[in-house]
Amino acid sequence: MSLSSDTVARLMTALTSESAGNEVATVLNTSSSAASQRGLTIAAAITAAHTSSTTDFGALKVGDTVIHLQATPGNPDFSVVVTAGTLPSSAVVGDLYIVLRPWSAPASSSATL
Repeated sequence: MSLSSDTVARLMTALTSESAGNEVATVLNTSSSAASQRGLTIAAAITAAHTSSTTDFGALKVGDTVIHLQATPGNPDFSVVVTAGTLPSSAVVGDLYIVLRPWSAPASSSATL
């Protein structure tokens, strides 16, 4: 989808004003616009019922970070999903797997030019 000529003209008019243009340039140069909207959401909390790396993990998407919390005392493990629906290692029955997924706020469409 491309922008209409009218929208492009309105954006250019708005951005050529000194205050708006400077603000947008500053934000883009510092990358604060994307950084301030990025975060993580808990996409799933899975208690493994099987040792399979796929049976209980259909909710996993590529790029998800999985925190493996052991039922017995131990250190948590972190891994990143490289194949959708597949835990990077074998599951341990009874252990908890918390799935963190990158999230970005949607662009606001309420602004007027």
